[in-house]
Amino acid sequence: MGIGISILAILFGLLHIAAAATQFRSTDFASRGSAIMMVCGGITVVCAAITHITGTSVLYVDALSMAVGSMLISFAAYLNGKRVKKFNPRHHMIRALIEALLVVGVILW
Repeated sequence: MGIGISILAILFGLLHIAAAATQFRSTDFASRGSAIMMVCGGITVVCAAITHITGTSVLYVDALSMAVGSMLISFAAYLNGKRVKKFNPRHHMIRALIEALLVVGVILW
Protein backbone atom coordinates (compact mmCIF):
# COMPACT_ATOMS: atom_id res chain seq x y z
CA MET A 1 0.00 0.00 0.00
CA GLY A 2 2.87 2.35 0.81
CA ILE A 3 4.40 1.87 -2.62
CA GLY A 4 1.07 2.69 -4.29
CA ILE A 5 0.70 5.87 -2.27
CA SER A 6 4.25 6.87 -3.10
CA ILE A 7 3.69 6.28 -6.81
CA LEU A 8 0.52 8.40 -6.69
CA ALA A 9 2.45 11.13 -4.87
CA ILE A 10 5.20 11.03 -7.49
CA LEU A 11 2.62 11.34 -10.26
CA PHE A 12 0.93 14.21 -8.36
CA GLY A 13 4.24 16.05 -8.03
CA LEU A 14 5.22 15.46 -11.66
CA LEU A 15 1.81 16.66 -12.85
CA HIS A 16 2.28 19.96 -11.05
CA ILE A 17 5.85 20.32 -12.28
CA ALA A 18 4.58 19.88 -15.84
CA ALA A 19 1.74 22.35 -15.23
CA ALA A 20 4.20 24.92 -13.90
CA ALA A 21 6.60 24.37 -16.79
CA THR A 22 3.99 25.72 -19.19
CA GLN A 23 3.99 29.04 -17.31
CA PHE A 24 7.73 29.66 -17.59
CA ARG A 25 7.32 31.17 -21.07
CA SER A 26 4.95 33.82 -19.76
CA THR A 27 6.07 37.44 -19.79
CA ASP A 28 4.10 38.08 -16.58
CA PHE A 29 6.49 38.12 -13.63
CA ALA A 30 3.80 36.98 -11.17
CA SER A 31 3.02 33.98 -13.35
CA ARG A 32 6.65 32.91 -13.45
CA GLY A 33 6.98 33.43 -9.70
CA SER A 34 4.04 31.17 -8.91
CA ALA A 35 5.38 28.65 -11.43
CA ILE A 36 8.68 28.54 -9.54
CA MET A 37 6.77 28.01 -6.30
CA MET A 38 4.76 25.18 -7.85
CA VAL A 39 7.89 23.50 -9.23
CA CYS A 40 9.54 23.69 -5.80
CA GLY A 41 6.44 22.13 -4.25
CA GLY A 42 6.33 19.40 -6.88
CA ILE A 43 10.00 18.56 -6.39
CA THR A 44 9.48 18.43 -2.62
CA VAL A 45 6.52 16.06 -3.01
CA VAL A 46 8.47 13.80 -5.40
CA CYS A 47 11.49 13.70 -3.07
CA ALA A 48 9.26 12.93 -0.08
CA ALA A 49 7.60 10.10 -2.00
CA ILE A 50 10.97 8.66 -3.00
CA THR A 51 12.21 8.69 0.61
CA HIS A 52 8.96 7.02 1.61
CA ILE A 53 9.44 4.23 -0.96
CA THR A 54 13.05 3.62 0.04
CA GLY A 55 12.27 3.73 3.75
CA THR A 56 15.08 6.19 4.49
CA SER A 57 12.85 8.68 6.28
CA VAL A 58 13.38 9.43 9.95
CA LEU A 59 10.59 10.58 12.30
CA TYR A 60 7.98 11.31 9.63
CA VAL A 61 10.20 13.72 7.71
CA ASP A 62 8.66 12.39 4.50
CA ALA A 63 5.15 13.25 5.71
CA LEU A 64 6.26 16.72 6.78
CA SER A 65 8.01 17.26 3.44
CA MET A 66 4.89 16.03 1.61
CA ALA A 67 2.75 18.50 3.57
CA VAL A 68 5.11 21.43 2.89
CA GLY A 69 5.32 20.60 -0.83
CA SER A 70 1.55 20.28 -1.03
CA MET A 71 1.09 23.65 0.65
CA LEU A 72 3.47 25.25 -1.85
CA ILE A 73 1.52 23.72 -4.73
CA SER A 74 -1.82 24.83 -3.29
CA PHE A 75 -0.65 28.36 -2.61
CA ALA A 76 0.78 28.69 -6.11
CA ALA A 77 -2.50 27.42 -7.58
CA TYR A 78 -4.42 29.91 -5.43
CA LEU A 79 -2.20 32.74 -6.66
CA ASN A 80 -2.73 31.65 -10.28
CA GLY A 81 -6.49 31.66 -9.82
CA LYS A 82 -6.41 35.04 -8.12
CA ARG A 83 -4.16 36.51 -10.79
CA VAL A 84 -6.42 35.55 -13.69
CA LYS A 85 -9.58 36.31 -11.65
CA LYS A 86 -10.90 32.80 -12.22
CA PHE A 87 -10.97 31.25 -8.76
CA ASN A 88 -12.64 27.82 -8.70
CA PRO A 89 -13.19 26.75 -5.06
CA ARG A 90 -14.25 23.20 -5.95
CA HIS A 91 -10.99 22.62 -7.83
CA HIS A 92 -8.93 23.81 -4.86
CA MET A 93 -10.96 21.72 -2.38
CA ILE A 94 -10.43 18.59 -4.47
CA ARG A 95 -6.70 19.33 -4.67
CA ALA A 96 -6.57 19.87 -0.88
CA LEU A 97 -8.41 16.58 -0.30
CA ILE A 98 -5.97 14.69 -2.53
CA GLU A 99 -3.03 16.31 -0.75
CA ALA A 100 -4.46 15.47 2.67
CA LEU A 101 -5.03 11.84 1.63
CA LEU A 102 -1.45 11.58 0.36
CA VAL A 103 -0.03 12.99 3.61
CA VAL A 104 -2.22 10.71 5.76
CA GLY A 105 -1.30 7.77 3.53
CA VAL A 106 2.40 8.47 4.00
CA ILE A 107 1.93 8.70 7.77
CA LEU A 108 -0.07 5.47 8.04
CA TRP A 109 1.87 3.28 5.59
